[in-house]
Amino acid sequence: MRAIITAFALWAFMLTPGAAQEADLAKAQAFVMALADDAIEILSTEKTRAGREAKFAALLNERANIRRIARFTLGQFGRKISKEDFASFEKLLGQFIVKVYANRLGEYSDEKVMVGKAQAKKKNVIVESRIEFANGRDPIDIDWWLRLEKDGSMTLFDVRVLGVWMAQEQRDAFSSVLKNNKGDINALLDHLRKQIKADAAEK
Repeated sequence: MRAIITAFALWAFMLTPGAAQEADLAKAQAFVMALADDAIEILSTEKTRAGREAKFAALLNERANIRRIARFTLGQFGRKISKEDFASFEKLLGQFIVKVYANRLGEYSDEKVMVGKAQAKKKNVIVESRIEFANGRDPIDIDWWLRLEKDGSMTLFDVRVLGVWMAQEQRDAFSSVLKNNKGDINALLDHLRKQIKADAAEK
């Protein structure tokens, strides 16, 4: 009987808000550590840009919620476009993130990621981290914005580097393109295609 009561008490404790939140924070820190390890592995083993792009695209599809990011970066304009245009935007955004952002990491080949504290904000968790370089370069602070999904999993929503949230930065840039083109989504799609093409030309 005592064993049953003890088990019930433990179960009840795990269901309390405080315990559940602590579990989510630990899960978020583990998520960031695993994501950072996978990214470093790609940079260490994939010597070609095409190889890095393919691996980063797979990592992005697995760990990030591109649809949510796409909705966010479109802002108010996201409510005005068709499903077909949104699908095109979502696909181009994924390519844009891989080519323009992931490939910038190619210069980092010998670094260590130190995961710091995590802070919960409703269904969001912000995890602090720092990249330390073996060559003596100044470390870089990076914050990771994660979302707790309905199924209990974590997904990457945004990354803050040097004080700038990347998704927010793109939302502002995309909003400017759309406003300058009277909300024409085709102008934004063309803008993304040009950005992707320009980055590819730098190979």
